[in-house]
Amino acid sequence: MTFRASTRPGAEPRVPLPRVFWLLFTGVLLNRLGILVPSFLALFLAAESGIGPGVTGILVGVWGAGSVAGSLAGGVLADRTGARGAILVSQFTAIGACAVLAAVDRPTVLAAAALLAGCASTLHKPAGTVVVAQALPRSEHVRAFGLLYWASNIGAAISPAVSGFLLSASGYWLVALNITTALAYAGLAHRLPGPRPRAEAAPNDPAGADVTGDGGRETLRGLLAPFRSPATAWFLALSFCLAAIYLQKQSALPLDMKAHGLSSQVYGLVVSLNGFLIITTQPLVSRLTRRLAVDVQFLCAAVLVAVGFGANAVAAGPWAYAAALVVWTVGEMLLVPQASAFLVRHAPPGRAGSYQGAYGFVWNLGLVIGAPVGMAVLQTWGSAALWTGALLLGLSTATAHALTMLRTRRRARHPGRRSLTRPDRQDTA
Repeated sequence: MTFRASTRPGAEPRVPLPRVFWLLFTGVLLNRLGILVPSFLALFLAAESGIGPGVTGILVGVWGAGSVAGSLAGGVLADRTGARGAILVSQFTAIGACAVLAAVDRPTVLAAAALLAGCASTLHKPAGTVVVAQALPRSEHVRAFGLLYWASNIGAAISPAVSGFLLSASGYWLVALNITTALAYAGLAHRLPGPRPRAEAAPNDPAGADVTGDGGRETLRGLLAPFRSPATAWFLALSFCLAAIYLQKQSALPLDMKAHGLSSQVYGLVVSLNGFLIITTQPLVSRLTRRLAVDVQFLCAAVLVAVGFGANAVAAGPWAYAAALVVWTVGEMLLVPQASAFLVRHAPPGRAGSYQGAYGFVWNLGLVIGAPVGMAVLQTWGSAALWTGALLLGLSTATAHALTMLRTRRRARHPGRRSLTRPDRQDTA
């Protein structure tokens, strides 16, 4: 993996973020506010469809499968149609899925709607990468991705309260919220850029190549490209390890807290601290760390995620769990914006969306695989084994990042030495 040890985004003066970016920022916030997340999907189905909990669980799992597939598909779609097309497809897919969920009670039809709803929830996300790559210089990428991440978390913090209030009145108000925010995001998307012809693209613009030809073969190449590049494949593998640890917050962590005598309300309060910290401190964290090299930030993020979740092994009360959460939340705030910026820099022309989609795919895969593994370890060997294992896996990931960093800096000192990976196009420009 070819990190540039000397990459220091803070070395260049900031530029004002363009209007197109703020349109995207608003759309991301609205989307996250209104999206029908799995927990409220389950509550809606229980209240309005009359199906049993077993079928509801299957439908929620189908939603998750759709979200995993949507990340990959959304990346290729954004590269081929531009940000505008990818967002429009995702939002109208969400509207159609919600309409079916509200009007039909047949399990097979509900399964198809849940799959589409899950796909729509991630289909639009790689489009943001294309907008940032086209509209902003590289020195502002981390800042822009940090702000998009911030917008998503603002919406996520408001959404449960709004959704819970609407659901208490009628489940159909919840569907109406989703449709309204999807229409609003689609309206904003009309002002976002479409696909850029090759002739209009700058030589190093990752969103500028013509990727409209060759049909299914071109689509398959777009899906596989991030996993065939040594630099990004290695980074995606390490990201999967961190995702498998981080997403225990949605599976094993609530069960562990319950086993220590803490109520679901306490769990909700503790985990809500994650969103509160991101909303209140994300821009500050990005500003304070913008002079750190990207490889240093990845290393620090891995250590913080490892130590934060590992500390749960000795936690027994809400304050101890909250302290551990603060540690891994800081790691999250370091990781997410830098990961998106790293993938833009390493994406060849026309593949920025596909590379971001691959990152979303491995991140969601961390939940699909990590959640059952974590719960199995918790039930079989106990919480100490689970969180110790998370600590060791996280520190191993940090060690891999450290070795990559050292190897990259050694190459920088000896540029004539043959590199193990193909030089990155953007980094050598």
